[in-house]
Amino acid sequence: MNIIRTILKPPAREAILIVFIGACLLASVFSTGLEPLIFAGAFLGSLPTLWSGLKGLLKVKITIDVFNSIALLISLGTGEISSAAFIALMLAFARLLEWRTANRTTSALESLLRLKPESAVREKDGKREEVPIEQIQVGDTIIISPGARIPVDGIVIQGESEINESSVTGESLPRPKRAGDTLISGTENLTGGFKMRASRVGKDSTIERMVDLMHEAENSKSKTEKIADRFASGLLPIVGLLGLGTYLITKDASMTAALFLVACADDMAVAIPLAVTAALGQAAKQGVIIKGGEWLERLGRVQTLVFDKTGTLTYGNLVMEGLKPLNNISVDTLIPLIGAAEKYSEHPVGKAVFQWASAQTKIIPDPDAFEIRAGSGVKARIGKDEIIIGNERAFEAFALPIEIKALAALKQAQEEYGQTVFLIILNGTPVAIGNVADEPREEAKQSIAEIRALGLRNIWMFTGDNEKIASRVAHALDIPRVHSSMKPEEKMGEIEQLQKDKVVAMVGDGINDAPALARADVGIAMGANGTATTVTAANIVILTDDLSRLPYMIRLSRRMTSVIQGNVWIWGLTNLIGFSLVFMGWLGPASAALYNFVTDFLPLFNSSRLFTKRQSPLSDASARKS
Repeated sequence: MNIIRTILKPPAREAILIVFIGACLLASVFSTGLEPLIFAGAFLGSLPTLWSGLKGLLKVKITIDVFNSIALLISLGTGEISSAAFIALMLAFARLLEWRTANRTTSALESLLRLKPESAVREKDGKREEVPIEQIQVGDTIIISPGARIPVDGIVIQGESEINESSVTGESLPRPKRAGDTLISGTENLTGGFKMRASRVGKDSTIERMVDLMHEAENSKSKTEKIADRFASGLLPIVGLLGLGTYLITKDASMTAALFLVACADDMAVAIPLAVTAALGQAAKQGVIIKGGEWLERLGRVQTLVFDKTGTLTYGNLVMEGLKPLNNISVDTLIPLIGAAEKYSEHPVGKAVFQWASAQTKIIPDPDAFEIRAGSGVKARIGKDEIIIGNERAFEAFALPIEIKALAALKQAQEEYGQTVFLIILNGTPVAIGNVADEPREEAKQSIAEIRALGLRNIWMFTGDNEKIASRVAHALDIPRVHSSMKPEEKMGEIEQLQKDKVVAMVGDGINDAPALARADVGIAMGANGTATTVTAANIVILTDDLSRLPYMIRLSRRMTSVIQGNVWIWGLTNLIGFSLVFMGWLGPASAALYNFVTDFLPLFNSSRLFTKRQSPLSDASARKS
């Protein structure tokens, strides 16, 4: 039974039909008396199309298979068995090609699962053990050796190396990684050994999320792919009237049949989905998952683009920008001290300070004593020195005399930077002010400039942050339109206002962006660090969190649309020529079927151009770092 089911399903069914019908037609060139076999091949080959056409009619829809069914029935009804066999062969070949195209697109993603190692070296309680990857849990410390693959998503906590991420992101250049940098499962460690902390495991890892999203995209029937059916519904009445008029005038059933055979639009039934599938495959190779061709097509028509700020235009992680001394103290003197004070901090500001200090000096000592006052700051003792890092409440929290000048300098820095600032007190004396900020993504400004160059100039930034922070980021990225201090429902309301006269796309990453993403005409999620809710609400997911993919996707969308429009022109021109040949008496039913078969490959070849990697992201983060 399993063998029979396999034979009756693509691609085995189509392969058998192609071999059988092709052999019969080829043999008929050299032998006679093969009509029964040719009829059998034509009849069996017609069944999938006839069944699909019947289902369309039962739903009161004129699909492309309804149109092709008419051509098959005319051939069989007029005794043009060879013509019917040609059409059946062509349709079987088209279905096989469509199956292979879809399989080619998903195989790249499914192969990513094979990149994951079966086991990993976990460090626990000072001991190292090799464990199956299924046993890795969030928070586990994993040892990565040179040449090994990253087993789960995580963060580097010790050491540095270069990582080959081409299998997931499509970027050819290795990316340097050091403490605090993120790691993607399935990527390859090229040079040094390091320790990482697992952050996403199992179904939550990047690779498995990519595969799940691609399956969701496959199951989402795209409106773009239904263009062929809409094309047929508009075409059938026109061709029907042409055929009826021809028969009433000429009384020539053979000429009428030839007209229908020339107009058989099976090529469009395959060429349009082929273009969409090829484009989706190109996007997937760049780490972008699109949940159906409709969204890619619509992206090319977007007139207004809205960005969330935190985690989208910025990294979403605080980064220390530096220290401003309040006296003659050397910054180099403070670096190891503040690094030691925040070495074991779990606060975002503390982590940013420690990472910055670690990048400035190789040795960060352990504090001899460590004390945290929630909402105020941290105090640590390193040798003979006592250092306090905190806000204006640190004086009271640690029982220090209030320094008016230091507080005034802190307030001035807050107004100047429009971001988080903190005071550093060494041995009871305020000595410096530090500031941390959520920095714009390295590729953000160039990506926005590329989007403008593509003609999309109505660009907005929505954020829940205050006006000063929002203006600072918007100015750095040259975004003139900004809404700050927004709640999730306000973001969605503004999207609805913009949609009154524009096609709107929204790019975001957090749970608070999900309503706006779902409401926008095209929702785009930053998937590497985005929440599951956001990824689900979005129509397009950028798994690499690289904004340079966005202008690339707009160009890919427009190229796909251009190819589809080209297919329509090719179909129209070849049919115009074919109709002329029929009316001149040069094409009968058999030769009309052959003409249709040969010209079918023209739009297919045109669509296959999308398989070539003609376009790639121009602003590649790794290229800029090199």
